[in-house]
Amino acid sequence: MNINEAFEVIVNRAGRPLTAKGYTRENVAQSENELTALFVGEIAYSIVYTSSNNRVVLRSCDVEDGTPDNDWKTLATWLFDPESDGTREAESIGDDFADTIRGPKQTSAAKKQKKRKKDGETNVDPLFLANRMVTYFPVLKDEIAYEKAHYDEFRGITFAEEKIVPKFGPMISSANEKKIEKISQGLSALYTQGDLDTKGIITYLMLNSIDDDEKFEQLISAFCDNDKKIARAARKLRGKKIKPEKPKKARSYMADTLNS
Repeated sequence: MNINEAFEVIVNRAGRPLTAKGYTRENVAQSENELTALFVGEIAYSIVYTSSNNRVVLRSCDVEDGTPDNDWKTLATWLFDPESDGTREAESIGDDFADTIRGPKQTSAAKKQKKRKKDGETNVDPLFLANRMVTYFPVLKDEIAYEKAHYDEFRGITFAEEKIVPKFGPMISSANEKKIEKISQGLSALYTQGDLDTKGIITYLMLNSIDDDEKFEQLISAFCDNDKKIARAARKLRGKKIKPEKPKKARSYMADTLNS
C-alpha cells in the first residue's frame, strides 16, 4: 500500500462522523512532503501526513466567516511508515481519529486544548505508544478508553506494565522473523521520537519482557547503534525491583533509570 492510498483510508474513516454532521471536505493544495485533508463545518479539522517523520496528525481550529483561522491545535498524532505499515494500521489510525472527533471535546475542541509543545519537539509519549500498540492488540483500545475515563492523567508506566507487557511477550515468542523485523522498525521509530518515559517503557519494560536473547537482538535490529547500546544496558536491569509509580514523579523516575 502506497502512502496516498493509506492516507485516503485514514481520511475516509476519520471523516465519517464529520460528513454525518454536514462537514464538507475542501480541496487543498498538496506539497511534496505533506498530504493534507481539510474538513470545514462548525469548526475545522485537518489531517496531515508528513513524510519526513512519518507522522499523521489530526488538528482543529476555529472557523471565521466560513474560513479556518489557522490557529491549529493538535488533537492526536500517530506514526505511519508506508514501508512497514499497511491497511490495518491505516484503518486503526482513522478509527482513532474518528473517536477523537466524536468525543465530548468536539464542539469546542479548538478552544479547550491545552498548550502544546513547540514545533519540532517530541510528542511521542506513553499514550501515543499505547495507541500504537492497538495495531497489534485491538483490545487495548477499550482499555485505553477506560484509563482515560478514570484517571486525570494517563498512567503510562502502570498501563504498560499491566496491559501491554503481558501481551507483548507472548506475541514475540510466537512471532516469525519477518514480523519481529516489522515490530523492530516500529519500536525504533517510537524510541527515537519518544520522551524519556516512552524510551524507558520500550527498553526497560517491553524489551526486557523478552526472555529469548536472540529475539531480543532481533527486536533491536532496526535501532541505531547508540539506541542498541542503551537497550542492552537496560537489559542488565532485569529482575530489579521497581518502586510503585507516583503520578508526579514518574517522569523523573524513568529518566533516572535510563541515565543510571
